[in-house]
Formats: sequence, C-alpha cells, structure tokens
Amino acid sequence: MNELLGRFQTCIESHFPGMAASLNPGASDADMDAFERAIGASLPSSVRALYRWHNGQAGDTGYYVIGLFFGLPFLPLDDSLRHWKDGTDFLNDMTAVERTAASSQYCCLPRGTVRQCAASKAWIPLADDAGGAYLGIDLDPDAAGSMGQVISFGAREFTRVQAGASLEQFLERLLGLYENGEYALVEQDDDEFSLSTVEPGTDHFLDYLRLKAEAQYPGK
Repeated sequence: MNELLGRFQTCIESHFPGMAASLNPGASDADMDAFERAIGASLPSSVRALYRWHNGQAGDTGYYVIGLFFGLPFLPLDDSLRHWKDGTDFLNDMTAVERTAASSQYCCLPRGTVRQCAASKAWIPLADDAGGAYLGIDLDPDAAGSMGQVISFGAREFTRVQAGASLEQFLERLLGLYENGEYALVEQDDDEFSLSTVEPGTDHFLDYLRLKAEAQYPGK
C-alpha cells in the first residue's frame, strides 16, 4: 500500500499540483483509533495507511481545488465522521417499515456485492459531492462483495457500484486513469478547472462508475 501511495503522490504532483498542495498532513494513529471508537468498528489496514499518508484535503485553501478522487474531495477524518453520523441519524429516524420500503429502491453492480439498504453504519465516507452522494469503504459487504471494498452510495445513488474490491484495487484503477491521461480538464469561471471523464464522458465520477458498470454488466 505504501508503494502505491508513493506512486499516487508522484502522479498527482506531476499532473495536478494544486491537488497535491491541498492534501493535509497525515493523521496519527491516535486520530484513527478515536475514529474507530466513534464508529464502533475497525478500519482495514489499507484505510489506515491512506489516512496516515494524508488526512484528507484542506477545504479552506481560498481557491478551487480538484478533489483527489477524480474531482470528489478526499474527506478528513473529522468530516468523514460527520457525514457518517448524518447517515446514522437518518437510519435511526426511520421505522422498520420505512427502511424496508426505502431499501427496495436500490440495486448494485456487480450483483450481490453491496447490501440492498438505504444507508448503513458500515459505509464509511471517503469522499462526497456536496450533494449527498459518497464514495466510501464498505465494512459489511453482501455475499459477493469483499470486506473493505470501495463503493458508491447515497440517497440518490440508486445503483450502488463496487468501484474496487479493495482500496488498493480502486486506487490502482484511479492511478491508471491519471497516468494514461484518461481525463479532460474543463475550464470553469475565473480560470478554474474541473475534471471530466472520457469514454464515457461525464462531469461526475460516480456517474462514470455507474455507466462503466452498466456497460460491463448489461441487463444485471
């Protein structure tokens, strides 16, 4: 994992220097221990290594910064915990009947990897789009999934996608997109740029993941 993160650091420093500059210093083991106590679960060693590398991205740089995960900002532990608590509160406010009804709206790709539920205490946010959609770690996968898999989730993410069977696999795939130039820089206002995917082209990474999964698993 450390070798992979070293390659990732070198890549973003070369391709996206503003992104690299926005990364916070790494979290301490004490910080991660406190996070685990708050969520009542242990983080996979790869996730601890990720946060030891950098504790998310700074949100107060004074200028627009491209999010680490193809435009989605890497959440510091405090922000991840805040979003996790929001999801937990959402679950606690629902009755059993409401949970069942809400869960029926969701599916996943590949089939059987992500549990069919509206939200879960086992989903740990790594990144968000500021609109209620997340990329995160799944600590309680379905039968065909794997512990620590990277998934998309959120109230409006009706098709949850396994973006990687592990954090390492997800980061390798993301690194490949960056290293191979499989992205487009789209100019916004005031000489600011955002990232857009190619093949398929979309300005939202979670939409890209869903479209790729739907193409790979047609009719599922």
